[in-house]
Amino acid sequence: MKRIIISDTHIGTKFYRASELLEFIKTCEYDELILAGDIIDFIKIPVFTERCMQIINSIDNKKNIIYVVGNHDESFISIIGKKFFNIAFLKTYEFSDGNRKFRVEHGDKYDKGVIHNRIFVKILSVIQSILEVAFNFDFTTWWTKIQIKKHKLRSVIHILRENSDVDVFIMGHTHNPEVLIWVDEDQRIKTYINAGDWVSHQTYVSVIDGVARLQKF
Repeated sequence: MKRIIISDTHIGTKFYRASELLEFIKTCEYDELILAGDIIDFIKIPVFTERCMQIINSIDNKKNIIYVVGNHDESFISIIGKKFFNIAFLKTYEFSDGNRKFRVEHGDKYDKGVIHNRIFVKILSVIQSILEVAFNFDFTTWWTKIQIKKHKLRSVIHILRENSDVDVFIMGHTHNPEVLIWVDEDQRIKTYINAGDWVSHQTYVSVIDGVARLQKF
C-alpha cells in the first residue's frame, strides 16, 4: 500500500504553488492520500479560482482520503469525526504499516506561542493577507524563515516523547521539511518527519511497506 502525506498547501492564498500542486495531484499514484492540515487557508482571505477547483477536482475520491484539520482550516472543526465524499475529517490519524505504528497530526498543538489565541491569529492573518496583496510580498515565508532560525532540536525530542507510543510521527505546520531519527532510553528507534509545505518547498512524505521517505516534487 502506498500512502502520500502532504501538508500546508494553503490553497486560496496569494503565494501557494497552484501549478505544481495541480501537477503533483494529477500525476501522483497512491492508495491513500493524507492531507495533514492547512490545506485550504480559511483563516486569511482566500480567493478561490478555477485553478483551485481543478486541484480539488483532481483528488481521486474513490481512494481513501484523510483530512487532518490544521489551524488554518479549523473551519472544518465541527465536522471532525465525520466523512463526506469519501473524505474523513480528523485531528489525528493513526495507521500501522510494516510492523510500525504511524501517527499523523498537523502539529499546531505543539506551538506554545500566540497561535492558540484564535481571535488574535485570525485578525493577524487578515492583515497579513491584505499586506501580501498590497505589497506582493510573501509574509508567510518570511515569518516561517524567522521561526526556523529559532527552531531547537529539543522541541522535536519533546514531540517524540509526547508520541512515544508510536514508531513514526509525521506533522507539518512549521513549513520546515526535516527528518530526525532518535533512539530512546529503551533503545527503540523513533522517527520524526515534518512534511514541509507547498509555498516554499513543495515536499511530501511517502509511506510504502512501512518505509517513510521525505521527498521533493
